[in-house]
Order: sequence, then C-alpha cells, then structure tokens
Amino acid sequence: MSKATNSTQFRTVDVDAYDEDNYEDDAREDVSGSQEVTERAGEVKKLLNLTKNKDALKLALQNPPIGHQDASIKEQNYETVLSVLKAFRTNEIDGAVGELADADVDVLMKYLYKGFSNSPDKAASLLLWHEKVVKRGGVGCVIRVMVDRKGI
Repeated sequence: MSKATNSTQFRTVDVDAYDEDNYEDDAREDVSGSQEVTERAGEVKKLLNLTKNKDALKLALQNPPIGHQDASIKEQNYETVLSVLKAFRTNEIDGAVGELADADVDVLMKYLYKGFSNSPDKAASLLLWHEKVVKRGGVGCVIRVMVDRKGI
C-alpha cells in the first residue's frame, strides 16, 4: 500500500462550491437608475421630435439597465427603444444599423428579442430590424444575445 494513502492534502478544493444547487448568478450593481432612464427617455423624445432618429437610436441604446432589479425601469427603457424603432421608415433602417457600434448592435438585438417575446403583435416590424441587424452583426450577434444570461 502507498504511504500517501492517509494524506488529505489533495482535498484543498471545495467541491461543494461548484454544486449547481448552490450556484448564485453574478451580482451586478444597478447600472442605471430610474432617474437616468427617465432623463434618457425625455432626451430621446426631443430627438425624435427633431427627426434625428439615428441620434435617438444611439442614445436609447446607451447604458441599458442590464443589472437593474426593478422590472419597471427595464420596461420603461424598452418602451423608449421601441418608440425609436417605430419612428424609422423602412428605407432608413439599414443606414441606422450601419452606423451603430458593435456593442450597440448587440444591445439592439437584445431589445428585438425582448420585443418578440413581449409584443408578438409588433413582430412584423421587428423582423425588418432583425434582418438588418443580422446582416450588420452576423450570426455571432444572435448567438451572443441567446447565450447572455443578463436580460434587458
């Protein structure tokens, strides 16, 4: 028999910490508060009234409330993004998506999928956006959104 049989030095890893039942999702701080979301909604509305739709889209996609625990704030920001998407004409969508940064394209895709699940009656208009975003961001954009556990 081996001399190291009674040794317990190999037991330095706490295997219970990796148990699925004990798993806790990464706790994130609130990224944006309700005041910031409300202010952003007001600024976006001003830009939409001035028909600066591209600027309104970029602003609406900035700093989404991903880590926020309050669902009403997430819903308010979703409604802001949805109002911007509705303001675009069909022929303007491609140009607007083309001007977005890669991170903003991923955030837009998250909002599109949220729209598919929350507002199936608006799916036809969202599918136009989805087509242009996939064309711009590729299939990787869809996969990143599907795999990401942090919901908008």
